[in-house]
Amino acid sequence: MTSKPRNTLILMSDEHRRDAMGCAGHPIVQTPNLDRIAASGTRFTRAWTASPMCVPTRAALACGTYVHQNGFWDSANAYDGSIPSWMHHLRDAGVETTSIGKLHFKSARIDNGFEQEILPMHIVGEKGWLIGLLRENPPQFDGASELAKGVGGGDSSYTRYDRAITDAAVDWLLDPARHDRPFAGFISMVSPHYPLIAPEEFYRLYDPAEMPLPCGSIPDHAEIRALSGFFDYHSHFDDDSMRKAIAAYYGLVSFLDHCIGRIMAALDEAGLKDDTLIIYTSDHGELLGEHGMWTKQVMYEASAGIPMMITGPGIPGG
Repeated sequence: MTSKPRNTLILMSDEHRRDAMGCAGHPIVQTPNLDRIAASGTRFTRAWTASPMCVPTRAALACGTYVHQNGFWDSANAYDGSIPSWMHHLRDAGVETTSIGKLHFKSARIDNGFEQEILPMHIVGEKGWLIGLLRENPPQFDGASELAKGVGGGDSSYTRYDRAITDAAVDWLLDPARHDRPFAGFISMVSPHYPLIAPEEFYRLYDPAEMPLPCGSIPDHAEIRALSGFFDYHSHFDDDSMRKAIAAYYGLVSFLDHCIGRIMAALDEAGLKDDTLIIYTSDHGELLGEHGMWTKQVMYEASAGIPMMITGPGIPGG
Protein backbone atom coordinates (compact mmCIF):
# COMPACT_ATOMS: atom_id res chain seq x y z
CA MET A 1 0.00 0.00 0.00
CA THR A 2 1.36 3.40 -0.97
CA SER A 3 1.17 6.45 1.27
CA LYS A 4 0.15 8.57 -1.71
CA PRO A 5 -2.61 7.31 -4.04
CA ARG A 6 -1.69 6.75 -7.67
CA ASN A 7 -5.27 6.86 -8.96
CA THR A 8 -8.52 8.69 -8.25
CA LEU A 9 -12.00 7.24 -8.62
CA ILE A 10 -14.98 9.58 -8.27
CA LEU A 11 -18.35 7.90 -7.81
CA MET A 12 -21.28 10.27 -8.31
CA SER A 13 -25.01 9.82 -8.01
CA ASP A 14 -27.95 12.06 -8.83
CA GLU A 15 -30.45 13.40 -6.30
CA HIS A 16 -29.16 11.54 -3.23
CA ARG A 17 -30.04 13.42 -0.06
CA ARG A 18 -27.32 13.12 2.54
CA ASP A 19 -29.42 11.63 5.33
CA ALA A 20 -30.52 8.66 3.19
CA MET A 21 -27.70 6.30 4.22
CA GLY A 22 -27.18 3.89 7.06
CA CYS A 23 -23.87 5.56 7.92
CA ALA A 24 -25.74 8.87 8.25
CA GLY A 25 -27.95 7.34 10.93
CA HIS A 26 -31.04 6.76 8.82
CA PRO A 27 -33.26 4.21 10.59
CA ILE A 28 -34.65 2.65 7.40
CA VAL A 29 -32.32 3.02 4.41
CA GLN A 30 -29.95 0.13 3.76
CA THR A 31 -26.60 1.12 2.20
CA PRO A 32 -24.01 -1.47 3.28
CA ASN A 33 -21.47 -0.59 0.59
CA LEU A 34 -21.56 3.15 1.20
CA ASP A 35 -21.39 2.40 4.92
CA ARG A 36 -18.16 0.47 4.35
CA ILE A 37 -16.65 3.35 2.38
CA ALA A 38 -17.57 5.75 5.19
CA ALA A 39 -16.18 3.44 7.89
CA SER A 40 -12.87 3.01 6.08
CA GLY A 41 -12.42 6.73 5.41
CA THR A 42 -13.87 10.15 6.20
CA ARG A 43 -17.55 11.10 5.83
CA PHE A 44 -18.38 14.80 5.65
CA THR A 45 -21.56 15.60 7.55
CA ARG A 46 -22.04 19.18 6.33
CA ALA A 47 -21.37 19.00 2.59
CA TRP A 48 -23.47 21.23 0.34
CA THR A 49 -24.11 21.38 -3.37
CA ALA A 50 -22.87 24.35 -5.39
CA SER A 51 -26.39 24.62 -6.82
CA PRO A 52 -29.44 22.41 -6.13
CA MET A 53 -29.87 21.54 -9.82
CA CYS A 54 -28.14 18.95 -12.00
CA VAL A 55 -26.56 21.04 -14.77
CA PRO A 56 -25.04 23.97 -12.86
CA THR A 57 -23.64 21.90 -10.01
CA ARG A 58 -21.93 19.54 -12.46
CA ALA A 59 -20.38 22.54 -14.19
CA ALA A 60 -19.19 23.82 -10.80
CA LEU A 61 -17.64 20.44 -10.05
CA ALA A 62 -15.82 20.41 -13.39
CA CYS A 63 -14.52 23.98 -13.02
CA GLY A 64 -13.87 23.97 -9.29
CA THR A 65 -15.66 27.32 -8.98
CA TYR A 66 -19.05 28.60 -7.84
CA VAL A 67 -21.77 29.16 -10.43
CA HIS A 68 -21.60 32.95 -10.03
CA GLN A 69 -17.92 32.73 -10.96
CA ASN A 70 -18.13 30.37 -13.92
CA GLY A 71 -21.41 31.65 -15.40
CA PHE A 72 -23.12 28.25 -15.70
CA TRP A 73 -26.14 29.35 -13.70
CA ASP A 74 -29.02 27.17 -14.80
CA SER A 75 -30.23 24.12 -16.68
CA ALA A 76 -30.09 25.95 -20.02
CA ASN A 77 -26.35 26.66 -19.82
CA ALA A 78 -24.26 23.52 -19.45
CA TYR A 79 -20.51 23.20 -19.11
CA ASP A 80 -18.99 23.70 -22.56
CA GLY A 81 -15.26 23.25 -22.03
CA SER A 82 -14.58 26.99 -22.24
CA ILE A 83 -13.13 26.99 -18.71
CA PRO A 84 -10.35 24.44 -18.12
CA SER A 85 -11.62 21.65 -15.88
CA TRP A 86 -9.79 19.43 -13.42
CA MET A 87 -10.03 16.79 -16.14
CA HIS A 88 -8.08 19.01 -18.56
CA HIS A 89 -5.37 19.65 -15.99
CA LEU A 90 -4.94 15.98 -15.07
CA ARG A 91 -4.97 14.88 -18.70
CA ASP A 92 -2.31 17.46 -19.54
CA ALA A 93 -0.22 16.03 -16.69
CA GLY A 94 -0.34 12.57 -18.24
CA VAL A 95 -3.14 11.07 -16.13
CA GLU A 96 -5.72 8.94 -17.91
CA THR A 97 -9.11 10.69 -17.62
CA THR A 98 -12.20 8.61 -18.33
CA SER A 99 -15.88 9.20 -17.64
CA ILE A 100 -18.55 6.53 -17.54
CA GLY A 101 -22.19 7.61 -17.36
CA LYS A 102 -23.99 10.88 -16.83
CA LEU A 103 -22.11 14.14 -17.35
CA HIS A 104 -24.84 16.66 -18.26
CA PHE A 105 -22.37 18.86 -20.11
CA LYS A 106 -23.18 20.57 -23.40
CA SER A 107 -21.99 17.87 -25.75
CA ALA A 108 -19.57 15.02 -26.38
CA ARG A 109 -18.45 16.95 -29.50
CA ILE A 110 -16.47 19.42 -27.43
CA ASP A 111 -13.33 18.84 -25.39
CA ASN A 112 -14.60 18.32 -21.84
CA GLY A 113 -11.20 17.13 -20.63
CA PHE A 114 -11.84 13.40 -20.72
CA GLU A 115 -9.77 11.17 -22.98
CA GLN A 116 -12.86 9.05 -23.42
CA GLU A 117 -16.52 9.34 -22.46
CA ILE A 118 -18.20 5.95 -22.10
CA LEU A 119 -22.02 5.92 -22.24
CA PRO A 120 -22.19 9.70 -21.75
CA MET A 121 -25.44 11.54 -21.06
CA HIS A 122 -25.39 15.21 -22.01
CA ILE A 123 -28.11 17.85 -22.23
CA VAL A 124 -30.61 17.30 -25.04
CA GLY A 125 -29.72 18.94 -28.32
CA GLU A 126 -26.94 21.01 -26.72
CA LYS A 127 -29.64 23.44 -25.55
CA GLY A 128 -30.64 22.23 -22.12
CA TRP A 129 -33.89 23.21 -20.45
CA LEU A 130 -34.63 26.62 -21.97
CA ILE A 131 -37.52 27.39 -19.63
CA GLY A 132 -34.86 27.65 -16.93
CA LEU A 133 -33.93 31.01 -18.46
CA LEU A 134 -37.26 32.55 -17.47
CA ARG A 135 -37.16 34.73 -14.38
CA GLU A 136 -40.71 36.10 -14.26
CA ASN A 137 -44.10 34.42 -14.54
CA PRO A 138 -43.04 31.11 -16.11
CA PRO A 139 -45.84 28.84 -17.32
CA GLN A 140 -46.79 25.95 -15.08
CA PHE A 141 -44.54 22.95 -15.62
CA ASP A 142 -46.70 20.58 -17.65
CA GLY A 143 -44.71 17.51 -16.61
CA ALA A 144 -45.39 17.90 -12.88
CA SER A 145 -48.09 15.23 -12.83
CA GLU A 146 -45.66 12.61 -14.18
CA LEU A 147 -43.71 12.39 -10.91
CA ALA A 148 -46.59 10.70 -9.08
CA LYS A 149 -47.42 8.27 -11.89
CA GLY A 150 -46.30 4.67 -11.71
CA VAL A 151 -44.34 5.03 -8.47
CA GLY A 152 -43.31 1.76 -6.89
CA GLY A 153 -41.45 -1.33 -8.06
CA GLY A 154 -40.20 -2.03 -11.57
CA ASP A 155 -37.56 -0.90 -14.02
CA SER A 156 -37.12 2.37 -15.88
CA SER A 157 -34.77 3.62 -18.57
CA TYR A 158 -32.71 5.17 -15.77
CA THR A 159 -32.23 1.95 -13.78
CA ARG A 160 -31.35 0.13 -17.00
CA TYR A 161 -28.85 2.89 -17.76
CA ASP A 162 -27.29 2.52 -14.31
CA ARG A 163 -26.89 -1.22 -14.82
CA ALA A 164 -25.11 -0.53 -18.11
CA ILE A 165 -22.89 2.10 -16.45
CA THR A 166 -21.99 -0.36 -13.71
CA ASP A 167 -21.18 -3.12 -16.20
CA ALA A 168 -18.99 -0.71 -18.20
CA ALA A 169 -17.23 0.49 -15.04
CA VAL A 170 -16.47 -3.07 -13.95
CA ASP A 171 -15.05 -3.91 -17.39
CA TRP A 172 -12.97 -0.72 -17.43
CA LEU A 173 -11.47 -1.36 -14.00
CA LEU A 174 -10.66 -5.00 -14.79
CA ASP A 175 -8.88 -4.05 -18.02
CA PRO A 176 -5.12 -4.61 -17.45
CA ALA A 177 -4.50 -1.22 -19.09
CA ARG A 178 -5.55 0.44 -15.81
CA HIS A 179 -2.13 -0.55 -14.45
CA ASP A 180 -0.24 1.20 -17.27
CA ARG A 181 -0.46 4.75 -15.93
CA PRO A 182 -2.30 6.74 -13.24
CA PHE A 183 -5.99 7.27 -13.90
CA ALA A 184 -8.79 9.56 -12.80
CA GLY A 185 -12.10 7.81 -13.35
CA PHE A 186 -15.45 9.58 -13.07
CA ILE A 187 -18.30 7.07 -12.76
CA SER A 188 -21.64 8.85 -12.64
CA MET A 189 -25.00 7.15 -12.16
CA VAL A 190 -28.50 8.63 -12.29
CA SER A 191 -30.12 6.86 -9.33
CA PRO A 192 -31.91 7.76 -7.12
CA HIS A 193 -33.18 10.48 -9.49
CA TYR A 194 -36.84 10.09 -10.43
CA PRO A 195 -38.80 8.38 -11.97
CA LEU A 196 -39.51 6.91 -8.55
CA ILE A 197 -39.52 3.34 -9.80
CA ALA A 198 -37.09 0.99 -8.06
CA PRO A 199 -36.10 -2.52 -9.17
CA GLU A 200 -38.39 -4.97 -7.38
CA GLU A 201 -35.70 -6.64 -5.25
CA PHE A 202 -34.80 -3.25 -3.77
CA TYR A 203 -38.32 -1.85 -3.60
CA ARG A 204 -39.32 -4.86 -1.50
CA LEU A 205 -36.83 -3.79 1.17
CA TYR A 206 -39.22 -0.99 2.14
CA ASP A 207 -42.88 -1.47 3.04
CA PRO A 208 -44.82 1.59 1.80
CA ALA A 209 -47.25 1.21 4.71
CA GLU A 210 -44.37 1.86 7.12
CA MET A 211 -43.07 4.96 5.36
CA PRO A 212 -43.62 8.14 7.39
CA LEU A 213 -45.33 10.95 5.54
CA PRO A 214 -43.30 14.12 4.96
CA CYS A 215 -43.70 17.05 7.31
CA GLY A 216 -44.39 20.68 6.64
CA SER A 217 -46.32 22.75 4.15
CA ILE A 218 -45.24 25.24 1.50
CA PRO A 219 -43.67 28.20 3.34
CA ASP A 220 -45.22 31.63 3.02
CA HIS A 221 -42.34 33.06 1.03
CA ALA A 222 -42.95 34.75 -2.32
CA GLU A 223 -40.17 33.00 -4.23
CA ILE A 224 -40.90 29.58 -2.73
CA ARG A 225 -44.60 29.99 -3.43
CA ALA A 226 -43.86 30.95 -7.04
CA LEU A 227 -41.51 28.00 -7.50
CA SER A 228 -44.01 25.59 -5.93
CA GLY A 229 -46.71 26.91 -8.23
CA PHE A 230 -44.52 26.24 -11.24
CA PHE A 231 -43.30 22.81 -10.10
CA ASP A 232 -46.68 21.72 -8.78
CA TYR A 233 -45.71 18.14 -7.95
CA HIS A 234 -47.33 17.89 -4.54
CA SER A 235 -50.94 18.29 -5.62
CA HIS A 236 -50.69 15.11 -7.69
CA PHE A 237 -49.89 12.94 -4.67
CA ASP A 238 -52.20 11.42 -2.08
CA ASP A 239 -51.00 9.71 1.10
CA ASP A 240 -50.84 6.28 -0.52
CA SER A 241 -48.80 7.39 -3.54
CA MET A 242 -46.51 9.45 -1.30
CA ARG A 243 -45.67 6.40 0.79
CA LYS A 244 -45.02 4.36 -2.37
CA ALA A 245 -42.86 7.16 -3.78
CA ILE A 246 -40.76 7.38 -0.62
CA ALA A 247 -40.34 3.58 -0.53
CA ALA A 248 -39.29 3.66 -4.19
CA TYR A 249 -36.77 6.44 -3.52
CA TYR A 250 -35.21 4.43 -0.71
CA GLY A 251 -35.23 1.39 -3.00
CA LEU A 252 -33.35 3.39 -5.62
CA VAL A 253 -30.78 4.40 -3.00
CA SER A 254 -30.25 0.73 -2.13
CA PHE A 255 -30.03 -0.12 -5.84
CA LEU A 256 -27.40 2.61 -6.25
CA ASP A 257 -25.54 1.16 -3.26
CA HIS A 258 -25.60 -2.27 -4.91
CA CYS A 259 -24.07 -0.79 -8.09
CA ILE A 260 -21.36 0.91 -6.05
CA GLY A 261 -20.65 -2.40 -4.32
CA ARG A 262 -20.04 -4.06 -7.69
CA ILE A 263 -17.65 -1.27 -8.72
CA MET A 264 -15.75 -1.46 -5.44
CA ALA A 265 -15.45 -5.25 -5.79
CA ALA A 266 -14.01 -4.82 -9.29
CA LEU A 267 -11.50 -2.25 -8.00
CA ASP A 268 -10.38 -4.76 -5.38
CA GLU A 269 -10.27 -7.67 -7.83
CA ALA A 270 -8.12 -5.60 -10.19
CA GLY A 271 -5.59 -5.02 -7.41
CA LEU A 272 -6.11 -1.26 -7.58
CA LYS A 273 -7.84 -0.53 -4.28
CA ASP A 274 -4.71 0.18 -2.24
CA ASP A 275 -3.44 2.67 -4.82
CA THR A 276 -6.70 4.55 -5.37
CA LEU A 277 -8.35 7.52 -3.69
CA ILE A 278 -12.12 6.96 -3.76
CA ILE A 279 -14.62 9.81 -3.50
CA TYR A 280 -18.40 9.43 -3.34
CA THR A 281 -20.83 12.34 -3.64
CA SER A 282 -24.04 13.47 -5.34
CA ASP A 283 -25.06 16.55 -7.29
CA HIS A 284 -27.91 17.56 -4.94
CA GLY A 285 -30.56 16.09 -2.68
CA GLU A 286 -34.30 15.36 -2.89
CA LEU A 287 -37.08 17.03 -0.91
CA LEU A 288 -39.37 13.95 -0.88
CA GLY A 289 -42.41 16.03 -0.05
CA GLU A 290 -40.85 18.05 2.78
CA HIS A 291 -42.21 21.61 2.94
CA GLY A 292 -44.86 20.46 0.47
CA MET A 293 -42.22 20.19 -2.27
CA TRP A 294 -40.53 17.50 -4.36
CA THR A 295 -37.24 17.15 -6.27
CA LYS A 296 -34.81 20.04 -5.57
CA GLN A 297 -34.23 23.67 -6.72
CA VAL A 298 -34.31 25.20 -3.23
CA MET A 299 -31.75 25.63 -0.47
CA TYR A 300 -33.53 23.58 2.18
CA GLU A 301 -31.20 20.96 3.63
CA ALA A 302 -33.00 18.01 2.02
CA SER A 303 -32.42 19.60 -1.38
CA ALA A 304 -29.00 21.24 -0.97
CA GLY A 305 -27.31 18.84 1.47
CA ILE A 306 -25.26 16.13 -0.22
CA PRO A 307 -23.42 13.00 0.89
CA MET A 308 -19.65 13.12 0.62
CA MET A 309 -17.05 10.59 1.71
CA ILE A 310 -13.43 9.87 0.88
CA THR A 311 -11.36 6.76 1.47
CA GLY A 312 -7.98 5.53 0.35
CA PRO A 313 -4.28 5.82 1.18
CA GLY A 314 -3.60 8.45 3.82
CA ILE A 315 -7.28 9.04 4.65
CA PRO A 316 -8.13 8.43 8.33
CA GLY A 317 -10.81 5.81 8.93
CA GLY A 318 -13.97 6.11 10.97
